[in-house]
Amino acid sequence: MHKYLKSIGFHGIDNEDLRILKRDVEAHPTMQSLSTSENDERIMEYRKDYSYHLGLTIVGQENPDAGFESEFFYPYFIGNSISSNEDLVEIVKSSERNSYEGVLDDPRLGIDLIFFLTDDIALIEEDAKTGQPVNHGSIRLSGLAERATVLLPLDDSLKPGSDVNETKEYEDLRKAAGEGNSDAENLLSVRDLQKTLNVYGRIEKEDLYTVVSTYIMPQGIECDKYSILGEIKNCKKFMNEATRQTVFVLTLNCNDVLMDVVVNTADIIGEPEVGRRLQADIWLQGRIT
Repeated sequence: MHKYLKSIGFHGIDNEDLRILKRDVEAHPTMQSLSTSENDERIMEYRKDYSYHLGLTIVGQENPDAGFESEFFYPYFIGNSISSNEDLVEIVKSSERNSYEGVLDDPRLGIDLIFFLTDDIALIEEDAKTGQPVNHGSIRLSGLAERATVLLPLDDSLKPGSDVNETKEYEDLRKAAGEGNSDAENLLSVRDLQKTLNVYGRIEKEDLYTVVSTYIMPQGIECDKYSILGEIKNCKKFMNEATRQTVFVLTLNCNDVLMDVVVNTADIIGEPEVGRRLQADIWLQGRIT
């Protein structure tokens, strides 16, 4: 989590700077909440914004005798774009600390998308207690980019065609396969194989980024880290109030899924503009309330 502090404008801070930041969050929070865990522990959360929908959160235990004892902290970025309306999110509690991951099975992606939940921890725990997947109306995904590169857009003649009926049929097949329909599983395997063969055929003669227009795929062993390539739909610049560093907030379209990504202006190669593409390694976060 420490390496993503720079994503929200805390580039180059040392341990002493970090201690000062933590004290600031606890003393002057934008929001704070108190909840009770399954083990009757009093979990306190402090959150402070340092710019547009981004800042630091500290989570710990409230001890009647010793006061607040910090357990962990994390940088957050809350996106505005609605990534999904209808799909449900499974909530999974971390085995190491009082944090939660969301698991989204979106047919447009072809993979289960795992993201760190940044909702108020008291609300997350209430949802987790039901033991059922949830969706309170919209799911908003966001990413903290460790680094990013701007790519030129594809020529219109190279962009893959968008067939609404074909897309809907593919999504229906994935849902049916997920429910155990063997015929759908076989047909889905055949289609995926054909797509793979087509890509291998083109990659021998073309550059990778002309064959693949957008993608989102897991990176490394951590389940909520991804490598993404998306078309820039919106681009804004904001300043961290504490450090005066600037960050880009970019709305991306990745495989027809919208998400907002924040990256420090010092860690991006190229000039982001609407219509261009962004390749980045991100820590994926999200909200479901």
